[in-house]
Amino acid sequence: MSGEQPRRSVTLRDVAAAANVHVATASRALDPESPHPVSAGTRARVQQVAESLGYRSHLVARGLRRGFSSTVGVVAADLANPFTAPVLRGLENSLEEAGYMALVTESREDSALLEKAVNHLLARQVDALVLAAVRAGDRDLVLEWAERVPVILAVRQLPGSGIPAVTHDDRTGAHLAAEHLAGLGHHHILEVAGPLDVQTFSDRHESFVLAARELGLTSTTVGPATVPTFEEASQLMAGALADGPGRATAVFAHNDFMAMGAVRAIREAGLDCPGDLSVIGYNDVAMAECLDPPLTTVRLEGYDMGRLAGTMALEAIGGTSFEGALSQTPATLVVRASTAPPRAT
Repeated sequence: MSGEQPRRSVTLRDVAAAANVHVATASRALDPESPHPVSAGTRARVQQVAESLGYRSHLVARGLRRGFSSTVGVVAADLANPFTAPVLRGLENSLEEAGYMALVTESREDSALLEKAVNHLLARQVDALVLAAVRAGDRDLVLEWAERVPVILAVRQLPGSGIPAVTHDDRTGAHLAAEHLAGLGHHHILEVAGPLDVQTFSDRHESFVLAARELGLTSTTVGPATVPTFEEASQLMAGALADGPGRATAVFAHNDFMAMGAVRAIREAGLDCPGDLSVIGYNDVAMAECLDPPLTTVRLEGYDMGRLAGTMALEAIGGTSFEGALSQTPATLVVRASTAPPRAT
């Protein structure tokens, strides 16, 4: 055979750096089928750099070897949860700008379904995975998948795994919830907890309990739920209220769906929100301000989280290593009518 082979694999990031353009721009310039074309001058410059670095032949070989697809596999926990939509929108917008498409499915909080979904996505030769559905028991599987393609975790993380993640500052968010209830004069609070094998809910639980102790509050954990849904939260809350609310005057639920379930149980018990029990949720889903009463909640910027996860996935495909990286979006408290000072005894 004639011709020398490059000493190492040339990545898309190498081409982008040499051409002085963003990785996404380099990707579009080298993809004749990209729906987002770049200027003729930029395309010519990037193609010339790619050819001089040997990237063109590398890309062809990669495509023949593993079916380069310009797709990213995405697994959400629950597509019915309204919080999922802005995360997916941010992710899709980020990928689309680089000529990539997201293939989206859900796990429904079932690890077996998560494994099945990922296997289907890998069989379709996705170039990376963005997983927004992992639980603690999925760690070994995720590490195995990360040996085949870049994996980015979104919303939920796996501490100590080395898998990069884009999450929310859940500890600060839970602390804000405790401070708000304490500031209103509440002393006894029910915490409707999500599944604690999910880092998101584990962080919220640990931080809320610690903050309550620091603020001189008494917190009682209801649950934890096996899945963080309206139905399960309603059932858990109904059980907690079977003999009345006792001394509790407020509820902190680990997400807005669970907060809605808590409000339903409160009303079915013949009680009022916020008259008898204030309720605060988490996520600030689109419908939160339209509820009766409008829901006080901790805002989680899902769009920003999704967009950042998409950007990291693209850069990982281009050769960037994010091992162990953790990016967190900030928490903000949104006060509405579902929380109020407790009634005088």
